[in-house]
Amino acid sequence: MILRAEKRRGMTLLELVIALALFGVLSAFVMQVMTSVVNLWSSGERRGQGDLVFAAAVERFRGDLNALHTGLRGWLIVDHWEARSASEGVLAWSLPRVRFLADGAALTDIDPSNREPVEIMWTVVPEDATSRFGRLVRFTNIENSQRSLRDLGTLQEMLRNGEGLTVMDGVLWTEFIATDTDGQRTSNLRIDNDMPFDFPSVIDFNVEFVSGNARKQPANLDDPIAGEPEAVRLRGIAPIKLPEYASIGNEWVRVDGTFPNIRFSARGERGTLPGEYAQRTPVYMPSRYESTNRIAADGRRLD
Repeated sequence: MILRAEKRRGMTLLELVIALALFGVLSAFVMQVMTSVVNLWSSGERRGQGDLVFAAAVERFRGDLNALHTGLRGWLIVDHWEARSASEGVLAWSLPRVRFLADGAALTDIDPSNREPVEIMWTVVPEDATSRFGRLVRFTNIENSQRSLRDLGTLQEMLRNGEGLTVMDGVLWTEFIATDTDGQRTSNLRIDNDMPFDFPSVIDFNVEFVSGNARKQPANLDDPIAGEPEAVRLRGIAPIKLPEYASIGNEWVRVDGTFPNIRFSARGERGTLPGEYAQRTPVYMPSRYESTNRIAADGRRLD
């Protein structure tokens, strides 16, 4: 009896094509899942880092406020200073600051003798001569007759000398808002030591900043902007949360929608002017953090 060996059959071209197609679909699915996981991890990491940076800044700010000199010689000023003059198509850039006299006994790191009152200033200074990014900086000065943080030129002198402690980088917007005992809120307030008035009971410290990959690899315009468009498309990594305002060039815009298709619901916000922007212009979407900080004795001036 003659046995014939069974003939082996290889894959046909159709089967090979189907196998390759299935492999491609599976690979795309795996890559999509991995990308989603990486993006979630990156977003969580960015948010966590921002939380820690802001928490540290608030803790130091509250410590300074707790040392506010509430006696008759105490003073407090909430206002703005002009960091950059107006130029063609760009309004002047004013940055907020809060200044006050503190009790040196509560700030041994500044005055080891614990005897002299200490002037404190919290403000934002430009990172460089061209960008809209700033650094949140804390300045201190032991009270003396030679210079004072109440004088206009003292800040400029300190900046030239490289003085001050940088608390936060990548700042795009900051607010110091004082609330008086009647509940009135203001970002411009002056209480000098010859005034018998009480201090504010609360100072809100709010900041919007961009750090890490959100700054190194911001979203970019997919198309140039020549007029005042409503709908724009962005390319890049989606923000953790779409903010109320975004920064593009020297301009603030109000945004809404769903990334990457967003809408400029208002142009030239926050004291800026609308401009024209080329394709791939960075659009920074900062994370916003807010804090309410009470002043000792609810701001009542004590003898």
